[in-house]
Amino acid sequence: LVSVKSSSKDTLPAGGEKHGDSSREEPWETALRSTVVDMEAGELQGRKVSVWDLLHSKYIPEENRKELLELFQAGELTLEQVETVVRAIVTKAEAARAKQVTNASGSRAEPKVTEAEENRTWEES
Repeated sequence: LVSVKSSSKDTLPAGGEKHGDSSREEPWETALRSTVVDMEAGELQGRKVSVWDLLHSKYIPEENRKELLELFQAGELTLEQVETVVRAIVTKAEAARAKQVTNASGSRAEPKVTEAEENRTWEES
């Protein structure tokens, strides 16, 4: 198992080099990977997750991720600002998902209300 993990790790930097990355992590990348936040939303609630993992999660659209990384690399955003933005995006995404779930379960009750209203209309006529 150790040699399998080792050999798969050996192939990762080669893929990174094709994109112009060095074989070592850049300092900005190390900072994002080593900064861990406590999440208070959805499936991540109660977990400690690195800012890097949050940036690459399903919650952050690719456009937003690229923009945040570019601004951070350029020094226009601090690590704390990136962390704040990423947490806000994840929290909003989870709130929107929870609202959709609530609306979906609430919409099942709507036809019953509509039927009751229709019955009242027929009874009044």
